[in-house]
Amino acid sequence: MEDYAIGQSILVKPDFSFQQIASTLEKLGWQWTGDDDEEFARSLVRDEPEFSSWTWQGQKPILIYSFNPIAKLRVLDVATLPPALRGQLAQHLPLLQDNDIEDYLFDSEPRNRMLGLWAMQETERVDLCPQAHRLAFDTHPQVSELSRQVETRLEKMQEARESLMITLVQLAQVAEPVIRELNNPITTAALKPTRDDLIKLFDPALVDALIPEIEDAFRRPLLANPGIDYPNLTVSAVNGGLLRWSNEFSRKFPQGYRNISGWMQPQHIWLSWNWHNDKGGAVNYDGLVWVNQRWVWIPKVFRMVSNAIRASANANKGTKPYGNAPTTLQ
Repeated sequence: MEDYAIGQSILVKPDFSFQQIASTLEKLGWQWTGDDDEEFARSLVRDEPEFSSWTWQGQKPILIYSFNPIAKLRVLDVATLPPALRGQLAQHLPLLQDNDIEDYLFDSEPRNRMLGLWAMQETERVDLCPQAHRLAFDTHPQVSELSRQVETRLEKMQEARESLMITLVQLAQVAEPVIRELNNPITTAALKPTRDDLIKLFDPALVDALIPEIEDAFRRPLLANPGIDYPNLTVSAVNGGLLRWSNEFSRKFPQGYRNISGWMQPQHIWLSWNWHNDKGGAVNYDGLVWVNQRWVWIPKVFRMVSNAIRASANANKGTKPYGNAPTTLQ
């Protein structure tokens, strides 16, 4: 699977034990944050803690593990990991694939059907809601009860997505007058982010390294001037949280945003836009964001934040931000 297509959660195959997962992660450069006595003492299954976490060489991002002992569902929360690190995990760990989840939903064993239901909920497989509805009439009481819970939760997820889409479309429309003024250097100079803006938008630990990037970018006027050949404007909006995986919102943004999304505060809404003509030509821009009750513009912000991540990593133990993982931050 392409790195950028990996979602917020990856599911490790049930028979691959916690010790095997921990050993694999250690070899890849992850540092376990747990305590042997404490975590294993709380586990219902011997040597299988229900929760654990790792840091990347002692720094962000953080990898979170959870284990459902009933169905042996092993989940790695990779929402804050860049695609390169997700791809590295996918290469070295045996993962449940989409077709595996679908097969479990038709398995003869109730435990496996429950595993399929929990898995589809964890990966937000709204497309499988009809299967959850089918299993609501399962002869096994635990399966039928769980399926009703999963179906309800996935329906609420879908409703929330639809509501969010309306909000994002409305904000994109509100921003159009601002975007049309970005060919004016007086306007763009006023959109320079302050230190407080950066603290609100990104991981505060990056701010000191990010400020020089911002200062360098604003040394000369920033302009978004497509020219008269591109009269039509299309604006897309997304919040930082949605940039963490491939979806109908994040796909309208440069892939570089996916690489830094783990260091972005999830609630703030970012804009990308393109000026285009009827012949198929287009000019793309991005980086407008609403923060502290005003608009701020940081074009190609993913390049600046990537540089800040590297600078911060070099300042802490001299390690690379992604170790031996393939870098895709350029």
